[in-house]
Amino acid sequence: MRLAEYESIRAHLLSLPCARYPDMDALKAAHPGVSLDTLVSICAQESSRRIKAHHGRHARAISDHARRYLAGEDIFDVAHDADFPPCQLMRLLVEHVLGVGHKAAGALIRDPRGRVPTHPPPESPAGARHADDLAAGAALCERIRFDVERCVAWDHVASPAVDASRHSAGREYEDLLEEKLNALGVPFVSEGSLRAEGHAKTPDVKLELPIAVRGRVVNWIDSKASFCDPIVHYERGAEQFQGYVDRFGPGMVVYWLGVVDEIAEESEVRGDVLVVDDFPDESEVTKLKLTPRV
Repeated sequence: MRLAEYESIRAHLLSLPCARYPDMDALKAAHPGVSLDTLVSICAQESSRRIKAHHGRHARAISDHARRYLAGEDIFDVAHDADFPPCQLMRLLVEHVLGVGHKAAGALIRDPRGRVPTHPPPESPAGARHADDLAAGAALCERIRFDVERCVAWDHVASPAVDASRHSAGREYEDLLEEKLNALGVPFVSEGSLRAEGHAKTPDVKLELPIAVRGRVVNWIDSKASFCDPIVHYERGAEQFQGYVDRFGPGMVVYWLGVVDEIAEESEVRGDVLVVDDFPDESEVTKLKLTPRV
């Protein structure tokens, strides 16, 4: 995909409300040469960036959001007006209303039936609000429990199910990378083994013997279940990959869901990190041949 087409897709996504999932059929029709998986990945990356960019503003305004919610407004109406994904806003509300920490709120979102208390903690804003009315406090907790379940079920942008899907895809592509290397007979050390040896930050595989891909030396390979755009590669990936280069030498990154063409083309002619959108064909790989000592 050329950079101009990527920017066109991104501009369309940025024109939509933050919590709105795009019409993927229409987007695919407008960009027939781009796979649906790639479009979904681009959408997920833009959603994540917008959530991070707006999170602080909504955290600072949580008292206003909570006032509306505690007055009886529906969580989806509050989220719509705030232009913020329901699950993310619900998490901020839980932290504020029940007075729990960020980690505890995350566990509560994942398991509302088991984690939402039957009554608000006495020291929390909700507990103080309903100190003299235990029934109202219990009703609020039941409402929170129900609304968390609704948000998780209907939020296609930032729910635990979305996070789990991304994690699962990452693991599947790492397995695919290992399958490709095994099929080629290329020995490697996995990330888990490298960490066991004491390496803090490691690529997904470190090759025991380097290979050459299209004439470029590759000592390690990192697998990314995402699309590679300029922000992903230059602003976030560059420092990570340079750390691998410093420790292990030149390497390769596979962005399984696509790469902006200009990034891949630049990596072909300069730098120590080759960027590709699929595992290279066997004809493009040169393996080191060991000769017995005489």
